[in-house]
Amino acid sequence: MARWRQRINEDGSSTMVPVGDGHEAPRGEGSFAVHGDIQPFVSPIDGTVISDRKQYREHCKKHNVVPATEFSAEHYQRAAEQRARLYTGNNTKEETFARRRELYEIATSLERKNRGY
Repeated sequence: MARWRQRINEDGSSTMVPVGDGHEAPRGEGSFAVHGDIQPFVSPIDGTVISDRKQYREHCKKHNVVPATEFSAEHYQRAAEQRARLYTGNNTKEETFARRRELYEIATSLERKNRGY
């Protein structure tokens, strides 16, 4: 049995294409996806059992978290490189400036608190 995917063309029309023929589904507005059920699991955040996608979405929204599957491999690679720079002290000029600015704002807010502003 062949599987088909809907592809949205540039002019807004749609075309059905077989899955696995090299055509990728477009991402963005106007594209749809159908997913199967998820396997029930226990949340590491609050210990509740999550057994369907609706519960999963509500759980993520409630705890302000994002599923790790939404991040690409490139994202994880960039994060690893940034962590390595942080641990070795090889920060970019922008990172150094941002950190100094953050420390300045913390010190300024503490001074204002102590003065009663």
